[in-house]
Amino acid sequence: MSGFCKAAPLWVALFMWQLTVPVLAGGDAGSGYGGGGSAKAGLSFGVTKTVAKTLSRGFSRCSRLDWSYRYDCYRLVYKRSADLLRGNPAYSEALKALVLVEDTLDTAVKKNRDPAQKPKRRGFEVYQPIKPEAVPKVTRQTEQAIEKAETILLRSPANKQEHYTRIAEALNSNKVLLRSALLPGSIIRFAAHVLGHALQRG
Repeated sequence: MSGFCKAAPLWVALFMWQLTVPVLAGGDAGSGYGGGGSAKAGLSFGVTKTVAKTLSRGFSRCSRLDWSYRYDCYRLVYKRSADLLRGNPAYSEALKALVLVEDTLDTAVKKNRDPAQKPKRRGFEVYQPIKPEAVPKVTRQTEQAIEKAETILLRSPANKQEHYTRIAEALNSNKVLLRSALLPGSIIRFAAHVLGHALQRG
């Protein structure tokens, strides 16, 4: 075939080469859908698992940051997860839910940006800080957005419930982390941090 390829036009050689390449099967065995997470592939347990893991692992990574930086970190986690679903109509409700929380965080971070603190870089990402005194308010706003997102997911069509429930569980883990910011010990630490922050500004 090599002699043929040298003599034939390039497009003919490429066509013949493609015929020899095996078609890769996408999606999960028995799922009834192909694509394995590619755009417009339909529901896929592979895609669902990837989105849930992206959320859970991202939330865990954000929890290592100071509270002032966590919200922008959470925003980027939701953005990355939503990007995995763009172009796939089967996940339209899930995309809407994730974008809802992302937009809420984006607005909150911009509105409460702390110019006294420098952005923090972790790897390829840069997180913007919010004012320490805004943490309780932004926490509540984010929790409310997550609850709305969970409602969107859990009210989805029956054939999507198995997939969306897993994504909703990942969102709930973020809600649990957020609530720790409002525990009594955390509030005391916030108050001390805010006071120290104000003295530095003064």
